[in-house]
Amino acid sequence: MSMNTVLRPNYRRARVLALEIEAAKVHLEECRADATVSLEDIEELKAELHHLEHEFFMTGVTSEYEL
Repeated sequence: MSMNTVLRPNYRRARVLALEIEAAKVHLEECRADATVSLEDIEELKAELHHLEHEFFMTGVTSEYEL
């Protein structure tokens, strides 16, 4: 793998992650509004969202607006 390949933003992966992030945010908000969902479950969803956001950052795309 060349150095140029490593530094180039991965737009395809970023688009997929942006959709996953949006879905995770919606799901998290729905769970926060649902009194039957435990705080532990909400914390798990927040951790998953944080992980997805980190993966998006690692694609090299600076914003979902670039997509």
